[in-house]
Amino acid sequence: MRDPLEWRAGDGPLAAWLELVGERLAGPQPDGYVVRGDVRWPDQPYGVVLAGGLAPAAVAELLTAEGVDGLYVRTSGGRRFAEPHLEIAPTTEPDLGPDGPGVRILHVTPAGVPAGTVPLVGRIKAPAELAGWLGRLSPLLPGGMPGFEWPGTALAEPLGVTLLRRRDTVLLSLQPLAAAERSGTDAAFRLILGSRADALAGHAGLLGSPAVLEERAPSTVRDLARWLGELAAGWGSGPVPRPGLLAGAAPLPRATRASVRRIEDGEAELMFRRHGRPELWARGPASEVSRWALPLLEPAVHEEAPAGSPRRLTAWLERVGRAVLGGPAAWTVDGLAAPLAAAELAGWLLAHCPGRAVAVDRVGGGGLTLGGTRTPAGWVTVTGRRAR
Repeated sequence: MRDPLEWRAGDGPLAAWLELVGERLAGPQPDGYVVRGDVRWPDQPYGVVLAGGLAPAAVAELLTAEGVDGLYVRTSGGRRFAEPHLEIAPTTEPDLGPDGPGVRILHVTPAGVPAGTVPLVGRIKAPAELAGWLGRLSPLLPGGMPGFEWPGTALAEPLGVTLLRRRDTVLLSLQPLAAAERSGTDAAFRLILGSRADALAGHAGLLGSPAVLEERAPSTVRDLARWLGELAAGWGSGPVPRPGLLAGAAPLPRATRASVRRIEDGEAELMFRRHGRPELWARGPASEVSRWALPLLEPAVHEEAPAGSPRRLTAWLERVGRAVLGGPAAWTVDGLAAPLAAAELAGWLLAHCPGRAVAVDRVGGGGLTLGGTRTPAGWVTVTGRRAR
């Protein structure tokens, strides 16, 4: 199905397409549109204004005269949250290096702040409000956007959401609203959802649970299991097993904050921030979260490796290997030709990373990596995969 935010020669009058884009995204523009470009690189700075104050018909005339045969719309955040950026750019652009030819690049922007019938930003206080904002994106998508029936329960923290459209992908950026209002889209984001435009409707359905949109503060493995269970229920995954009595009571590192950080083409990435320690990341298909996130219920995955004792370090490596991989791990180390068993890796870590706080850094994709593996010569990557 044709993407409404792309135009190619033969699709119909360019002026009509520009009018439609203007109605949906730009809104009334009393000062018209600005066409920027560059005729040489690096002799002239990028962004030379070629024409301003143009109506869509005049923009179409200028682009047609330049021989432009394909355009698409891209959006980004502005310096202020309420002032997103809208740009119409050629589908194909020349690759201009330092010795490139004098080829004109043309970008069209509204002179004022975009304010069309489809909002590029939204202020979200509940999942139901996010569902309403997503529904208004329907005219921008090849297959439209279905209606989502999401709860109206208030989120723990209001969010700002911004539509970031690229050439081949669409990103939805969600960030704490207070930070967004204060610092614009430069504020730290809470969650990014990425997808092709024609698949966005399906992937956006993964955002409907408060567990996805909120940052949680689990203090024990049992708390973490409840959060993972909420994610699994919202994403149509199987149930998350309850941890045993001792494992469930195990404390997580101080000030642990758990959140869904990124969803990309149906794969989710979870992040765990801890006071005074690096983050722990886990990634896998959202619809299978109860499988690939299960190792997170093993307390050893959240612990730092015991220092000083080869025997205790070996036992820890064996525990995290079994938890993540379901069996013994074969450990690979940058610069070493052959994989190591747990006892061999323990000896290597004690010899080459003395005094370093080693811990699990990433889980997913059939393996795990360790963080804190810095030698006197620099950082090395240590990866564990199921031993054959």
